[in-house]
This record gives sequence, C-alpha cells and structure tokens, in this order.
Amino acid sequence: MARYLGSGEQPRVATRATVGAFDASRLATVLSRGIVPGIANAVTDAIHNSTGAQVVVATDQRVLFLSCTFWGGPGDELVTIVPRDLLSLAESKLGTVSVLRLSFAGGGVSLTFPRIDKAGAVALAAELRS
Repeated sequence: MARYLGSGEQPRVATRATVGAFDASRLATVLSRGIVPGIANAVTDAIHNSTGAQVVVATDQRVLFLSCTFWGGPGDELVTIVPRDLLSLAESKLGTVSVLRLSFAGGGVSLTFPRIDKAGAVALAAELRS
C-alpha cells in the first residue's frame, strides 16, 4: 500500500468493506457482494466493477480503494482514488451490518461492513467526519 501514497501523505484508517451503489440497502449489498455495473460515473464504475470486498484506506489527503486478498488484506490492484476534499460522509448506520454512504463529485458509494468489521466502520466514519 505504501507505493500508492504521495510524498508526506499519512494513512489514517484502513478497513475492508463491500462496495455497492450509493442507494443500495444493507441486505442487497450483502447479497450482491457490491457488484453493480453500469453506473455512469467513471470513479463509481471502477469501484463497482472490482469483484468482492475492497480495502478502503483513508489518508490525510485521499481515500484509496484497493482490491482485497483472500485473507482480507490489501491486494495489488489500486481500484481508484478519491481526493478527500471531493468526498463527504453522507450517512452512517452502525449495527450488526454497518453501512457508510460516501458522496463525491459525480456519484457515491455505499460501504457495507459485517459485524466483524464494525470497528473499521466506526473508525472510518470518525475519520471522514474530521
């Protein structure tokens, strides 16, 4: 992951999540594993067309979406990058299945976290609010 960081950029939170459409329900995202092709925006296309879970890394400057390995760590593929100043936390629902909805220029995504990753959802929400 370090190779994707810019000069002086500091990672703040990294967690895995299933990425879905901005308006996806918790159950629909869990069932579909976040695969929603055909979104008009190139950034959301890149995010949605990556299969399975992704690792979401919030730095002090950007939010990076990386592929996820079988064991849940960051993979070798950088799916996309969204600058922090273009992204906002639109909604957070924390529960057995937690959902964060991120809004950015041209679209947005829904991040779904199973119970085991709830701490990651809480940490990411706190970081994006700051």
